[in-house]
Amino acid sequence: MVALVEFPREMEQRVRFIEDTAPDQIAEATLEKLRKGDRPELLITAAGLAVSRSSELPTHHHGGPVHPVAGLHASIALVDRLDGEWRYLPVIQSVALANKHIRSPDMGPAAMTEIEPVAGGGDTEALLDAFVDALENRKARAAERHLLTLLPIATPGRIVEAMMRIALPRNMLDDHFFLYPIYALRALDDLGWQWASVLLRPPVRYLASHPMLEAVDGFGAESLAEGVRLYKDFGAIERLIDERELDAPHVRIASGEDETAAIGALAERIGAIDDIRDVTGMLADALAAKLSLEGVGEALSIGGGTLFLRSHSGNPFDVHIHTGINARRYLMTLDGVSLRTKILALFTWCYGLEVRALSSTLTWPVRAAADPLADPPGDSQQALLDALTDNIAAMPVVDLETITVPIDELVAPDEVRQAAALAERYAALGYDAEPFFKLLGELVCRDDASEMHAYKMQQAAIEEYQTTREPYRWVHLVSAAKHAACITKMRPKTVYPRIRPLLMDRDAP
Repeated sequence: MVALVEFPREMEQRVRFIEDTAPDQIAEATLEKLRKGDRPELLITAAGLAVSRSSELPTHHHGGPVHPVAGLHASIALVDRLDGEWRYLPVIQSVALANKHIRSPDMGPAAMTEIEPVAGGGDTEALLDAFVDALENRKARAAERHLLTLLPIATPGRIVEAMMRIALPRNMLDDHFFLYPIYALRALDDLGWQWASVLLRPPVRYLASHPMLEAVDGFGAESLAEGVRLYKDFGAIERLIDERELDAPHVRIASGEDETAAIGALAERIGAIDDIRDVTGMLADALAAKLSLEGVGEALSIGGGTLFLRSHSGNPFDVHIHTGINARRYLMTLDGVSLRTKILALFTWCYGLEVRALSSTLTWPVRAAADPLADPPGDSQQALLDALTDNIAAMPVVDLETITVPIDELVAPDEVRQAAALAERYAALGYDAEPFFKLLGELVCRDDASEMHAYKMQQAAIEEYQTTREPYRWVHLVSAAKHAACITKMRPKTVYPRIRPLLMDRDAP
């Protein structure tokens, strides 16, 4: 007999609220629940569970639970960063996006059924091998059964290690094969691993469901054909590790103050390249020269942030430079994940479809301050924050429903360079980053055009800022401002215009 997945009573009520409420009422109804005392993190949890249980994975990465779940970690963090009723906006946006996907005829409604773990259980190592085999051979339901069997007996790190054996090669085809599972894990860290049996089933199915590309010679589009080629030749990256003995026991893991200059030098070289695909060789050279694994990751973070500042892209979805690095540095902290897998994760960053595609956009100056401010404000902290607010408010509106070029060809307006210059000035004067990121949070939490890419970018930039040493962390603060300037005047907006008049905190920027 078929049975559907159900949750404990109070969570089931929240999930059904998200599944059953009409889309034109969901935002206001969620605000009412919050005002009556429902906790933001529980409604965000319910949003992730609802979209995982009741929407279907599409054949591409837009739709279903992919981006709503990947955005849960950033939504939780944004709630914590904002004040008053403004902090309700990330919750409402998460709930509304889950409701939208469940109600979309392309994605829902769907139904996640209860399934039994592998009969008889078995040895943990054997189960992990069978889990990988099911993923590799596109046996999605078998992979889900093995996941359910492993969750009670294997550490998260061991399960991640198994998933990465599939996710990292497929990163060449689409960054989301890596990003979706990792950010689902981050959501579980925030919301509780008791939800893993639901939140991780769609990522496992996603990994196990892509086409049999080994026999495909190309898709016609050059970038996709290149992804297939890179996927088929993934062994070249593994040989690079073997030939240079980069995963040997003597490899230094932890960084220290003695590496600051070397990290800065590697970051500068990365940030100056013209072809992002050149990064892997630079990382391999640095590891071979005895730079620590953490140091290589930090240099990649700084150099990647510099490449983002050089990109003229105005595409609101172009956040994978930051989110891809942020996800990899998180992976590096996990026990149970092998050194080899951590190195492979760093080495594959530059080959993701949406990262390598930005090579053609690297036309802006390395430093934003190369563009003089058109109307220099005072140098006080508040003057710079006010100037940035005014600059972003005056950005040209970009309506994604009426643009006449493909979204990946959008070029950011010159006003974005002014926003970056203001942010760089703020960083150069040494002002506190917390009010700066809070301001950007208040601006981007209005967005519902990018399916949470704005949230994810801001949180990745904040975490990279926090884990990057002076004097290099400024690139992440400026990157956050650059993307906020690109996203906050994007249309359509459907949730924010309805909720803004209802909020008590109407004086936010």
